[in-house]
Amino acid sequence: MKPASKRAKGKRLEYRIASLIREKGLDKKASRMPLSGAFPHLQADIYTNLPIHIEAKNQEVVKLWQWWNVLREKAKFGKEPVLVISGNHRPIVAVVNIDYLLNLMKIEQDYLNETSTGVQKEQGQ
Repeated sequence: MKPASKRAKGKRLEYRIASLIREKGLDKKASRMPLSGAFPHLQADIYTNLPIHIEAKNQEVVKLWQWWNVLREKAKFGKEPVLVISGNHRPIVAVVNIDYLLNLMKIEQDYLNETSTGVQKEQGQ
């Protein structure tokens, strides 16, 4: 694949990620970061106000640990590193630290339990 085609493939994934963030209502201003990585203050591939630092890779050969290590170094303090990977005719998947994933699941579980309890109280149970 030619370098220009590789860049276009990467940009498509970045645009898709930003679009998904906006569609879910998480950040209406999420966008692809132009010149990501070109300057120290523009390291993430996606501009978002979410507390995450996204690195997107749209490649057939996955170099998980190499990409993860670079991402961890680039992620700004207070931003959780999120590695988003895809390839030709493959789903978009995200790699995060297990503690971060479990914390998100705990927040969702607590919310669902609270919502369920609130509904039961309203129904007089």
